[in-house]
Amino acid sequence: MIFNIANIKVFSFLDKYIFNFINFLFPIIILWGKIFGIGRREIERSFIALNNYILTHKNIKVEAKDLLVISPHCLQLATCPHKITHDINNCKHCNQCTIGPLIDMANRMGFHFRVATGGTLARKIAKELRPKMLLAIACERDLTSGIQDVYPLPAAGVLNIRPNGPCYNTTVDLELVEQTIKQFIK
Repeated sequence: MIFNIANIKVFSFLDKYIFNFINFLFPIIILWGKIFGIGRREIERSFIALNNYILTHKNIKVEAKDLLVISPHCLQLATCPHKITHDINNCKHCNQCTIGPLIDMANRMGFHFRVATGGTLARKIAKELRPKMLLAIACERDLTSGIQDVYPLPAAGVLNIRPNGPCYNTTVDLELVEQTIKQFIK
């Protein structure tokens, strides 16, 4: 992991082993967290931050057309009659949620944007589109498992904001999403 952070290319063949080691240690780290009073969400946030840091320092750059941004359906206002899970073009861009601005950002910057109801659909979308990189917007638990599930595909994460609790009328910092995207596109 230290070699990845230091961007030492000589050891890039170890990436798979390092990632597998981190995945092996993750449940143990969660257990240690319980023992030392560190919450699971805090550990998951650290995992996501470390993952994003490694990707940034590996200087991964893809064409915008090779980037897939996936968001959870809970970013859409729950009372919206225009469901966008299977077709984002159903969005009427009323700007009461962040889906419309994310679609506009995708059109402006040229990346793929999709909405998923969960990890299974997100993995299916990734498999169908075959991007070179993924940016996921979700909660700690979903991001952590998603990043692990799509490996070796590079996947960065941006945490959603949950003012109404989990999975209901969530939002995301659009500036942070755009800033993160700009780090990884050519």
